[in-house]
Amino acid sequence: MPDKQNIIGKGVYTVSEAALLARVPAPRIRAWLFGHGADAVLSPELQPEDGHEGLTFLNLVEIRFVQELRASGVSLQAIRRMVENARRMFGTDHPFASGQFHTDGKAVFFQAAEEAPEKSLIDLTDGNGAMLDVLETSFRRSLSFSDTDGLAETWQPYADLNRIVVDAHRQFGRPIDCSGVPTQALAQALRAEKGDARKVASWWEVPEEAVTQAAEFEFKINQRLAA
Repeated sequence: MPDKQNIIGKGVYTVSEAALLARVPAPRIRAWLFGHGADAVLSPELQPEDGHEGLTFLNLVEIRFVQELRASGVSLQAIRRMVENARRMFGTDHPFASGQFHTDGKAVFFQAAEEAPEKSLIDLTDGNGAMLDVLETSFRRSLSFSDTDGLAETWQPYADLNRIVVDAHRQFGRPIDCSGVPTQALAQALRAEKGDARKVASWWEVPEEAVTQAAEFEFKINQRLAA
């Protein structure tokens, strides 16, 4: 993995960590990002070192969005076309992590539907993109974007856990409570105190809800790990 000087403000994850956070199988991430067994869909910010592959926060966001598109039935061929067109249109190697794409990028979908007329894309863009708006709005709500470069800088992995964020600029992109305390630290403290959320909240000077949400988040992550 790269040294810390190269990843400050970017967040960095192993493929296994990204798989848990993005809820995407690790082999699929390797294929989409590094081209294992197929042409890559996205551009990795970090090159493999000593056989180890790593992702940045922007890659994590892109992986999650590609998963949303795949769940809507959009083919990888069409997604590759979208990425190529969006890179030219928005001038970034990471268009799926760009706020401009998620507000002004409808033309990218329509163009892809014309170039690769598959049913899933036609369904998304039918009726002036009404279904596309639902997909885009849902994903955009989970992100906040930088005022400087317009790229994603925080991500809320679960809508029902509104205190839990992944922030590229804090804790090297590890999941945290919005106060800045790592979810793992809060969950471990709760286990050590046999479920006494009030005591843990007092120690860390956070609301009890911060402790319970962190514990629920870590439970979800560990469930995936055990699956």
